[in-house]
Amino acid sequence: MVIIPVDAHLLTLTISTPEIVERPVRVGRETRMQRERIQRMREIKTTRSAASLTESFKEVNKIFGAADIEFRLRHTTADPVEAPKGSEDLDDEVFLMLAKAFPMKNGVSLLLVHRFAGSEGGASKKELGVCAVGDAANDTSLAHEFGHLLWLEHQGDIRDLMNPGLAVPGAPLTKKEIAGVRNSPLARQFGRPSQGLR
Repeated sequence: MVIIPVDAHLLTLTISTPEIVERPVRVGRETRMQRERIQRMREIKTTRSAASLTESFKEVNKIFGAADIEFRLRHTTADPVEAPKGSEDLDDEVFLMLAKAFPMKNGVSLLLVHRFAGSEGGASKKELGVCAVGDAANDTSLAHEFGHLLWLEHQGDIRDLMNPGLAVPGAPLTKKEIAGVRNSPLARQFGRPSQGLR
Protein backbone atom coordinates (compact mmCIF):
# COMPACT_ATOMS: atom_id res chain seq x y z
CA MET A 1 0.00 0.00 0.00
CA VAL A 2 1.33 3.44 -0.95
CA ILE A 3 0.28 6.10 1.56
CA ILE A 4 0.44 9.67 0.24
CA PRO A 5 0.25 12.34 2.97
CA VAL A 6 -1.88 15.41 2.29
CA ASP A 7 -1.55 18.84 3.87
CA ALA A 8 -4.88 20.65 3.49
CA HIS A 9 -5.03 24.44 3.51
CA LEU A 10 -8.49 25.82 4.29
CA LEU A 11 -8.14 29.16 2.54
CA THR A 12 -9.85 32.40 3.43
CA LEU A 13 -9.44 34.74 0.48
CA THR A 14 -9.20 38.36 1.56
CA ILE A 15 -10.23 41.02 -0.90
CA SER A 16 -9.52 44.68 -0.29
CA THR A 17 -11.29 47.32 -2.33
CA PRO A 18 -10.67 51.05 -2.16
CA GLU A 19 -13.61 53.26 -1.30
CA ILE A 20 -14.12 57.00 -0.94
CA VAL A 21 -16.10 58.01 2.14
CA GLU A 22 -17.14 61.37 3.48
CA ARG A 23 -16.94 62.20 7.14
CA PRO A 24 -17.62 65.39 9.10
CA VAL A 25 -14.58 67.33 10.28
CA ARG A 26 -14.80 70.26 12.67
CA VAL A 27 -12.88 73.31 11.45
CA GLY A 28 -13.25 76.10 14.01
CA ARG A 29 -16.98 76.62 14.49
CA GLU A 30 -17.89 74.99 11.19
CA THR A 31 -18.33 71.38 10.31
CA ARG A 32 -17.22 70.42 6.84
CA MET A 33 -17.38 67.15 4.98
CA GLN A 34 -14.01 65.68 4.17
CA ARG A 35 -13.40 62.94 1.61
CA GLU A 36 -11.17 60.11 2.63
CA ARG A 37 -9.93 57.01 0.84
CA ILE A 38 -10.22 53.78 2.85
CA GLN A 39 -9.73 50.08 2.16
CA ARG A 40 -12.69 47.78 2.79
CA MET A 41 -11.82 44.16 3.52
CA ARG A 42 -13.98 41.18 2.65
CA GLU A 43 -13.25 37.58 3.56
CA ILE A 44 -14.40 34.61 1.51
CA LYS A 45 -13.98 31.44 3.57
CA THR A 46 -14.18 27.83 2.52
CA THR A 47 -16.93 25.85 4.24
CA ARG A 48 -14.75 22.74 4.37
CA SER A 49 -13.38 21.41 7.65
CA ALA A 50 -11.03 18.66 8.80
CA ALA A 51 -14.08 16.48 9.57
CA SER A 52 -15.64 16.95 6.12
CA LEU A 53 -12.28 16.25 4.48
CA THR A 54 -11.89 13.02 6.43
CA GLU A 55 -15.24 11.86 5.01
CA SER A 56 -14.23 12.93 1.48
CA PHE A 57 -10.95 11.04 1.75
CA LYS A 58 -12.85 7.83 2.56
CA GLU A 59 -14.65 8.11 -0.79
CA VAL A 60 -11.48 9.13 -2.65
CA ASN A 61 -9.62 6.14 -1.21
CA LYS A 62 -12.34 3.73 -2.37
CA ILE A 63 -11.36 4.77 -5.91
CA PHE A 64 -7.58 4.66 -5.46
CA GLY A 65 -7.73 1.48 -3.38
CA ALA A 66 -7.84 -0.39 -6.70
CA ALA A 67 -4.25 0.78 -7.24
CA ASP A 68 -3.19 0.17 -3.60
CA ILE A 69 -2.87 3.92 -3.04
CA GLU A 70 -4.29 5.80 -0.09
CA PHE A 71 -4.38 9.57 0.42
CA ARG A 72 -4.07 10.34 4.12
CA LEU A 73 -4.91 13.72 5.65
CA ARG A 74 -1.85 14.71 7.67
CA HIS A 75 -2.40 18.38 8.59
CA THR A 76 -5.19 20.90 8.22
CA THR A 77 -4.45 24.60 8.53
CA ALA A 78 -6.61 27.69 8.18
CA ASP A 79 -4.74 30.12 5.99
CA PRO A 80 -5.79 33.69 5.18
CA VAL A 81 -4.38 34.76 1.82
CA GLU A 82 -4.89 37.85 -0.29
CA ALA A 83 -6.94 36.92 -3.32
CA PRO A 84 -4.76 37.19 -6.42
CA LYS A 85 -6.19 39.76 -8.84
CA GLY A 86 -8.86 40.58 -6.23
CA SER A 87 -11.03 37.68 -7.43
CA GLU A 88 -13.27 35.73 -5.09
CA ASP A 89 -13.48 32.91 -7.64
CA LEU A 90 -10.40 30.79 -8.18
CA ASP A 91 -9.72 29.94 -11.81
CA ASP A 92 -6.76 28.20 -13.46
CA GLU A 93 -4.64 31.37 -13.66
CA VAL A 94 -5.30 32.44 -10.05
CA PHE A 95 -4.77 28.83 -8.91
CA LEU A 96 -1.27 28.81 -10.40
CA MET A 97 -0.46 32.04 -8.55
CA LEU A 98 -1.59 30.48 -5.24
CA ALA A 99 -0.05 27.07 -5.93
CA LYS A 100 3.43 28.60 -5.95
CA ALA A 101 2.83 29.84 -2.38
CA PHE A 102 1.78 26.36 -1.15
CA PRO A 103 4.17 23.86 -2.77
CA MET A 104 4.30 20.23 -1.72
CA LYS A 105 6.48 19.61 1.36
CA ASN A 106 6.83 15.86 1.99
CA GLY A 107 3.16 15.49 1.08
CA VAL A 108 0.59 16.70 -1.40
CA SER A 109 -0.68 20.23 -0.86
CA LEU A 110 -4.48 20.59 -1.14
CA LEU A 111 -5.98 24.08 -1.37
CA LEU A 112 -9.64 24.44 -0.43
CA VAL A 113 -11.50 27.55 -1.53
CA HIS A 114 -15.10 28.71 -1.46
CA ARG A 115 -15.60 28.83 -5.22
CA PHE A 116 -13.62 27.43 -8.14
CA ALA A 117 -14.62 28.54 -11.63
CA GLY A 118 -14.55 25.71 -14.16
CA SER A 119 -16.37 22.54 -15.11
CA GLU A 120 -14.19 20.25 -12.96
CA GLY A 121 -14.51 22.34 -9.80
CA GLY A 122 -10.75 22.31 -9.28
CA ALA A 123 -7.26 22.28 -10.75
CA SER A 124 -3.88 20.69 -10.17
CA LYS A 125 -0.20 21.24 -10.91
CA LYS A 126 1.58 17.90 -10.76
CA GLU A 127 5.06 19.46 -10.95
CA LEU A 128 4.36 21.35 -7.70
CA GLY A 129 2.34 18.57 -6.05
CA VAL A 130 -0.55 20.99 -5.49
CA CYS A 131 -4.26 20.78 -6.28
CA ALA A 132 -7.31 22.85 -5.36
CA VAL A 133 -11.06 22.34 -5.22
CA GLY A 134 -14.00 24.57 -4.41
CA ASP A 135 -16.73 23.91 -1.86
CA ALA A 136 -19.15 22.73 -4.55
CA ALA A 137 -16.74 20.05 -5.82
CA ASN A 138 -17.81 16.52 -4.93
CA ASP A 139 -15.55 13.70 -3.76
CA THR A 140 -15.11 12.47 -7.34
CA SER A 141 -13.80 15.91 -8.35
CA LEU A 142 -11.25 15.72 -5.53
CA ALA A 143 -10.24 12.23 -6.69
CA HIS A 144 -9.95 13.58 -10.26
CA GLU A 145 -7.48 16.27 -9.12
CA PHE A 146 -5.49 13.74 -7.10
CA GLY A 147 -5.45 11.65 -10.31
CA HIS A 148 -3.71 14.52 -12.10
CA LEU A 149 -1.10 14.63 -9.31
CA LEU A 150 -0.55 10.93 -10.05
CA TRP A 151 0.17 12.00 -13.66
CA LEU A 152 -3.12 10.87 -15.16
CA GLU A 153 -4.35 12.86 -18.16
CA HIS A 154 -7.92 13.53 -19.30
CA GLN A 155 -9.52 10.62 -21.10
CA GLY A 156 -12.65 8.54 -21.44
CA ASP A 157 -16.32 9.25 -21.13
CA ILE A 158 -18.49 10.37 -18.21
CA ARG A 159 -18.04 6.98 -16.52
CA ASP A 160 -14.26 7.55 -16.32
CA LEU A 161 -12.69 9.35 -13.32
CA MET A 162 -10.43 11.31 -15.66
CA ASN A 163 -13.24 12.54 -17.89
CA PRO A 164 -12.44 16.20 -18.72
CA GLY A 165 -15.90 17.27 -17.58
CA LEU A 166 -17.68 16.04 -14.52
CA ALA A 167 -17.45 12.29 -13.91
CA VAL A 168 -20.22 10.33 -12.22
CA PRO A 169 -19.76 9.88 -8.44
CA GLY A 170 -17.44 7.03 -7.55
CA ALA A 171 -16.15 6.61 -11.13
CA PRO A 172 -13.53 3.84 -10.99
CA LEU A 173 -10.01 3.81 -12.38
CA THR A 174 -9.49 1.90 -15.61
CA LYS A 175 -6.84 -0.84 -15.82
CA LYS A 176 -4.62 1.55 -17.78
CA GLU A 177 -5.07 4.25 -15.11
CA ILE A 178 -4.25 1.77 -12.32
CA ALA A 179 -0.98 0.87 -14.05
CA GLY A 180 -0.24 4.57 -14.65
CA VAL A 181 -0.76 5.73 -11.06
CA ARG A 182 1.29 2.84 -9.68
CA ASN A 183 4.25 3.98 -11.79
CA SER A 184 3.79 7.73 -11.26
CA PRO A 185 6.59 9.77 -9.68
CA LEU A 186 4.29 10.57 -6.72
CA ALA A 187 3.56 6.89 -5.99
CA ARG A 188 7.25 6.03 -6.33
CA GLN A 189 8.16 8.85 -3.95
CA PHE A 190 5.90 7.57 -1.17
CA GLY A 191 5.88 3.85 -1.81
CA ARG A 192 7.71 0.79 -2.99
CA PRO A 193 8.83 0.30 -6.58
CA SER A 194 5.94 -0.57 -8.90
CA GLN A 195 6.86 -4.26 -9.14
CA GLY A 196 6.28 -4.52 -5.36
CA LEU A 197 2.67 -3.34 -5.72
CA ARG A 198 -0.07 -5.91 -6.13
